[in-house]
Amino acid sequence: MVSQNAVISKSSSKSIYENGQSNDYITTKPNIKECISPTIARKRRLAANARERRRMNGLNEAFDRLREAIPTSIEDEHKLSKYETLQMAQSYISALCNLLDQAHK
Repeated sequence: MVSQNAVISKSSSKSIYENGQSNDYITTKPNIKECISPTIARKRRLAANARERRRMNGLNEAFDRLREAIPTSIEDEHKLSKYETLQMAQSYISALCNLLDQAHK
């Protein structure tokens, strides 16, 4: 019985089982690119691009809010990178924790 035999290897057209039998390998999912019209594919790509743009805009807005919450020196006018923002936030949180620890002692 096929279900009791483990598949040893599988090529695009056949499966070879432990008992040496090979059966045609039937794919259950057709190639999605062959089934979708170019118009639908384009609409889906545009929708995916719009979702990604919204996601990135939300992420960038969150970084901007974080930059506003972190104290920086007045002489440093350049916008912090995302990496620098996260580093500064981590340092700021650690400094606040140290202040709280000192206040409780």
